[in-house]
This record gives sequence, structure tokens and C-alpha cells, in this order.
Amino acid sequence: MFMYHFLAVLLAVSSTALAQDNPKCQGLRTRRSAHSLSPEDWQRIGDVLSKLHEDGVISRFAKSHQALFEQVHGATAFFPFHRRFVLELENMGREIDPEFTVPFWDSTLDYDDPAGSPVLRRESIGGNGSGLDRCQREGIQGDWTMDFPDRHCLRRDFNQGDSIEPWVPAEVISSYIQSDSRLSRFGEHIEYGIHGVVHLGLGGDAATRYAPNDFFFFMHHANIDRLWWLWQNSAGSMLAYDGNGPNGEATLEDPMPQTGDVDLGGGSVRSAMVIGYNGMCYTYDSVPDPPNQYPGDGSNNDDNNGNGNGDDSDPNREINNRNMQIFSGSSNSAGNAKEMIRIRQAFAQQDVLRDYFPRSALLGVPTREEIMVQFTNSTTGPPCECGAPRRILSYPARMSRMWIDMHGFNNTLVEQVYQEACHLIDLLNNSSYSSPY
Repeated sequence: MFMYHFLAVLLAVSSTALAQDNPKCQGLRTRRSAHSLSPEDWQRIGDVLSKLHEDGVISRFAKSHQALFEQVHGATAFFPFHRRFVLELENMGREIDPEFTVPFWDSTLDYDDPAGSPVLRRESIGGNGSGLDRCQREGIQGDWTMDFPDRHCLRRDFNQGDSIEPWVPAEVISSYIQSDSRLSRFGEHIEYGIHGVVHLGLGGDAATRYAPNDFFFFMHHANIDRLWWLWQNSAGSMLAYDGNGPNGEATLEDPMPQTGDVDLGGGSVRSAMVIGYNGMCYTYDSVPDPPNQYPGDGSNNDDNNGNGNGDDSDPNREINNRNMQIFSGSSNSAGNAKEMIRIRQAFAQQDVLRDYFPRSALLGVPTREEIMVQFTNSTTGPPCECGAPRRILSYPARMSRMWIDMHGFNNTLVEQVYQEACHLIDLLNNSSYSSPY
């Protein structure tokens, strides 16, 4: 009895200490999809950015990103650094407009025709640059003159002339969220894929080390952060952190990279690991809420040994019921359920489902009711979209050698990730699967 009481007291003290060290946010602001914004919303964002630009803030972010480039790419710090970096810009913007938030640009919604995205319209961030210098003449940053690394017009130069090569489809990202059991592997898939091809697609300043000159950077990294949060909720450990660190193997106590130009508060990367705590006081529409308790104080969001590195021997840990959440790479909630049901239907009882979509595999073959409802919103009627052609997926663009060298990536690993994505796309296209997006 004494020992039981002692352990209970010790647990209570530990929980109190964790709560004090990792304070919970009292309120959360919601980052909206860039696709949902009105012209008035964009104008309001533009007003904030113009003031930040006038005050030299945008240049400071570009300078800081360039200085830290090698530390925050090709390493696990990629995720917590950019989470904190975007938040700092957002916090500074809210000093000008208390309602300001950075919208996220879900590039999977535009993957097959990026240049046609509503995010690239004149009333939003504008489209391609023009003239010999590819200067951005329209949008909320139209005719801006940048001060870093030298005085120049803000440039945008699509990688296929007037169009942009395809990006990464949602289904490939969904597979990463489901199948990657370690953050280091998820990081390779993201950095060598969706992260790079979107930067390269827009070109100009966006394809340089000083990419924060273009507001696209913050919207893109807000989306990367959203995908990381989905992976954190799916992987079974919000504190999962492995891979390359500044002194060998990455740990949660690694210092948060920062420069004097953009103060990120110091401390370790642990401070940015969990949305809803330690000043990470925001969320996204259509994502899971932050945990009620900080991981490690009795919640189920940390692995047993407390280091957050997970257990590769069981990639399906904590996945044992039919009501589990399965996350898609797309923010299109109307299409998410269709995507998952169609994938289960296309690969029923096949190894590909277990290998690429292990969480979906645990649900088994979709029931007749699931199949009917996705098409008809009822339990009667034909389970088909009559007259609709089957939607196949396009291969994403390759990352350029310039981009690979600039980041110091291993070209063989980059090619491997690309071939894996293309193989999955082939499997989907050669099945009965039809993309709902």
C-alpha cells in the first residue's frame, strides 16, 4: 500500500512538472486553407506584409533562412525549425493585425495543374514573373523591391515556361503518413518530394536559399507543418525525433537553430514539438485537436521509453480498432473518405495495401454500406459515379540537380524516393482506383 501511494505521488509530481515546463495554450487561432480565402482576405494579408516589408522584417527572415540553410535542411531540425519560423512571422504580423494568420497552401489540391491554382491569381499572391528579370508584377507582393541578398525585384519564374510541372498527389503523401514509422524517413519523403518540387515549380526567389522573400514560402511551410502534425497524430508518438542532429543522432534537447535576425526564443527543439503547448498556439482546419495533456504525462502520444523515437518493430502500434483516424495528404475533407475507401477497395487483400497503406489495411475490405455512401450519401442506389471517367494520377516533377546540390542531398536517395513515388502511382493507376480529387 505504501509503495502504491508513493508511486501515485511521484506520478502526480511528474505530471505537474511536465505541465509547468510545457504550458498549455489558453486559446488557439486557426490557420485556414489558402484556397478558401476571399479577395478581401488576401488584401488584408497584403496590408500586413507590406508593413512587415517596409520595416525590413521580410529581409531579416530571408537572411536568417540563408544563414541557417545547412542546419535546417537534410536534418530532422527541418520540421521544428520551420514550425517555429513560420510562427514567428505570424506573431509579428499579429502585432499589426491581431487577426492575421498564415494560411496554408495545400499543394496537393493543385498538383496536376499548379499554374492554374487560385492561390496564384492576381488577387492573391500573383502568378508568373515577367520580363527578362521575371519580376513579380501582380498579387499582394506585386512590384516589390527586395533588399536581400541585394536590391532586386521579387522574382518568380515557373519551371516550365508559362506552366509548372506536376507536384505530388495527395495519395502519395497519404501513404507516407500511414507507412513511415520514423520521423527521419518521413522527413526524406517530404524534403525530397513535395517540399522541393513546389519551391522549384515557382522558381525565382522561391528556388533560392532566401526563399522567405516570397510569401509563398510561409504558406508552403505551414502546409508542411500541417502534414507533420497529421503524421505525429498517426505515428503514435508526438515526440518522435530521430535522424541527423547537430552533433550526431538527433535528440529533443538539440538547440533550436536561430540567428540574431530572427529570435526564435532559444531553447531546444522540444519546445516546438507539440501544437497547443509552449507557445505553439494555433491549429489548422480539419486536423486533430492538440492532446489534453502534454505527451509523457499520462497521454498515449509518447512511446514507453519516453524518448519519442517510437519502435520500428511495430509500425502499426496503437492501431487496433475500426474507429481509428486515418489521415490523408489532402485537406479536401469531402474527398478524404472516398480516397481511403477506394484504396481499400482497389487493393483488397493485397500486399500493396499493407506495405503502402498499413492503417487502411487493418480496416479490411470496405463494407457495402461504405462503398454506397461514398457515392450516393445514402445506403441505396448504384455504387458508381455514372459517366465519370476514371481519374488517373500524374508523375511528379523531379528535383533539379541544382536543388539537390544546394541542399547537399544524396542524389541516390533522392532518386530512390522519386522512383518509390512513381511505383506507387503506377500501382494505383493500374488498379481500379480513381482519384476523388
